[in-house]
Amino acid sequence: MLPVALAFLLNFVSVFIPVFIFIIREMLVKGGAGSFQDILNAALIWCYDNLLLCTAIYHIIEIVVFGIWYYLAYGRKKREAYFERPGISQVGFIVLLGAALQVLTASGLNFVYYVCPGLLQGYEELMETSGLSEFTLLSFAVTVILAPLGEEFLFRGIVFRLAGKVSGCFFVANLIQAFAFGVFHANVVQGIYAFGMGLALGYIYGKYHNIWICVLLHSVINSSSFLVKCYFAVFPETFCKGLFNQVHRKFTFQGKKIRPGTCF
Repeated sequence: MLPVALAFLLNFVSVFIPVFIFIIREMLVKGGAGSFQDILNAALIWCYDNLLLCTAIYHIIEIVVFGIWYYLAYGRKKREAYFERPGISQVGFIVLLGAALQVLTASGLNFVYYVCPGLLQGYEELMETSGLSEFTLLSFAVTVILAPLGEEFLFRGIVFRLAGKVSGCFFVANLIQAFAFGVFHANVVQGIYAFGMGLALGYIYGKYHNIWICVLLHSVINSSSFLVKCYFAVFPETFCKGLFNQVHRKFTFQGKKIRPGTCF
């Protein structure tokens, strides 16, 4: 878990760096006018309003630190011959698997939202404040490029390997790295589905021992979220009715009986 602890520390550093630069700039521009507390408060407000930029800075630091760690520790070693080499058909399967995992996750989240909206209140607020809920070039770069690279170097590239030293059993090592992946997201809702996705990513890494195929799967999962959001936004009633018809024939919502297919 030490690499995960280091990642948390780097996350703090990624916030400190822009805050420090903001304070220095304000002090130089204002020439000492205004109290340091006022400048610090302004820096924290700016940071809060630009969390996505801080997230991008963190992932860049994460890629550099854990990318070098992974390369020096494992990347230079020749892969064992008994591991399967992914071909075109396997890559196609990875793409389909990533899209399917995202649809499954989004369906589960939407189902929970319609059943008990309060459970997702904190998660929705987190997504809104982080800037990841809106499609922009920066959010796309963070979600599809930076996060998959940094997190795969860390969790599948390093944590998974270290977990293999704790136990030679693949199942145990995969559970450890998936649990670390879930805990790292520091949110109950994200942690649950990150744990599930971590198991799938760990399985793929254990099968191929190829970090880049895991980066591809992670990238497809994240990029598919933009398409899934568009679908649920355009066809919310279709999704809701279909889900309730198939999963719950009889249901109780806030103490009232509802018919199958009722959409809120």
